[in-house]
Amino acid sequence: MFYCWVSLSQYFNYLPNAVHNNWTPYKANKDYEVTVQFRVKKNGEITEPKIINSTEEKANQSVIDAVKTGAPYKPLPDKFPGESVNTQVQLKFLKQSPNNKTVS
Repeated sequence: MFYCWVSLSQYFNYLPNAVHNNWTPYKANKDYEVTVQFRVKKNGEITEPKIINSTEEKANQSVIDAVKTGAPYKPLPDKFPGESVNTQVQLKFLKQSPNNKTVS
């Protein structure tokens, strides 16, 4: 059982970065953050992406597109007990940052 949690931890380190790498942020004149929630199936396919928090509505579609573009993601770990998992990814646009985006 311990192996499952280590693998799941690694998976949840991978997933936000995979979404981040597909994100072309909306260029705003201010910092903003958008949190997207979606379900990852055991095979890596995603369903139900939706914005659950946003400080810049014009950026919402770019975040949804980033989630969809990366799919399918790597499959969930073999020993994962369920058929899917609900997750959230927060993307931030920082106007003063050299590459203007971060993930958490």
